[in-house]
Amino acid sequence: MRLNPVLTGLSPYHAGPPVTELRSRYKLDHVARLSANESPLGPFPQVIEALHGALDDLNRYPDGGCTQLRDAIAESLGLTRDNLVIGNGSCELLMLLAEAFLNRELHAVFPQPSFVLYKSIAISREAAYDAVDLPALDYDLEAFLAAVRENTSLIIVCNPNNPTGSYVEPQLLRPFLDRVPKDILVVLDEAYGEFCTSPAYEDSTAWIEEYSNLMILRTFSKIYGLASMRVGYGIARPEVIQAFDKVRQPFNVNHLSQIAALESYGHPELMMERRCYLASERERMGAGLRALGIAYHPSEANFLLVDITNLAIPGPDVPQALLERGIMTRSGYAMGCPGWIRVTIGEAGDNDFFLQGIEELCHPLSKPVMHPANGLDAEALSPES
Repeated sequence: MRLNPVLTGLSPYHAGPPVTELRSRYKLDHVARLSANESPLGPFPQVIEALHGALDDLNRYPDGGCTQLRDAIAESLGLTRDNLVIGNGSCELLMLLAEAFLNRELHAVFPQPSFVLYKSIAISREAAYDAVDLPALDYDLEAFLAAVRENTSLIIVCNPNNPTGSYVEPQLLRPFLDRVPKDILVVLDEAYGEFCTSPAYEDSTAWIEEYSNLMILRTFSKIYGLASMRVGYGIARPEVIQAFDKVRQPFNVNHLSQIAALESYGHPELMMERRCYLASERERMGAGLRALGIAYHPSEANFLLVDITNLAIPGPDVPQALLERGIMTRSGYAMGCPGWIRVTIGEAGDNDFFLQGIEELCHPLSKPVMHPANGLDAEALSPES
């Protein structure tokens, strides 16, 4: 078959095995899902109620313009619906971004390590790119500016960054935006922005009026607990939004997802409560790691990047050793962060379970810690199994 040659440079995204398979393979009754940066708390109760009342029209196409959702977001931000585009998760918006702003004559700049899709969208459009290293896992915006070429059309800044948790504060971002040529689109990917508790935090949507070349991406998958519904949104000047609408497929966001996102957005007080809870758990997990003498990178997101180079087993073996104990994490070796694992902030019980598991791996020949629900013989889950 005559496949597109660009496919040779791409790899499928592997989300990991399903939880049911892990439970069966390792004989686990409980699995702490701390690998995918999902919210452990699920949708707000009001969202579940709204979904139950929205099942009558599933034989009809959804609102192709996501009008109510765009209006609700725009009103809260002091913008208009023409400043908003809704996508099937912010991942779809990144793919549309590539269609609208990249080709083999153009060039992109993005961070490394960061979200794997940035590199994929550049390769898929045969665009040249610079993946700018993060020294000590933090942004060097001067290096981003140095990477800009005459044909650069796109710069992506993931803020807070996945998988490092690094946050670029406004007093650094605004001078950076001032220096980027106005014909280059700067995308702030703020998938984790709602988790930010930095005193320096500033709502970047207020900058849209000032910067015609700025776009902000956000999602309902993370703090709102709607990962399975796949809803993301982009905020920009109308001329940028129009470019997305030209390449966006009809009816790209389903009816139930629109209902869930609209209801979620209507409860900012519940989102704030969730932010406070997860921030307190983030700090508690950090304190637990410090007590064990384990380093981690400061994070403004709902995860921690944890140093695993000084444990009793080799770093590459740590994710598997934790998995066999019922603790899912994401290996940094697959994300450009060798010697680290990324751990999602979960509910308190699962966070304690992780701290117990990582403490065990600090000591050689120790018996594996079990979640109370698992109750297995230690030999069944030993690191050698």
